[in-house]
Amino acid sequence: MEHVFKRKSYNELLDWKNTSMGRAAMLVEGARRVGKSTLVE
Repeated sequence: MEHVFKRKSYNELLDWKNTSMGRAAMLVEGARRVGKSTLVE
């Protein structure tokens, strides 16, 4: 089983998901290999 750390931006992503209702896109930017894909999954 893979252990996934809770990212600092996790709550912000959840807020966006709950308020946008699929009407808006979110751009996730950052350095390489910092967990952007894991955060979105």
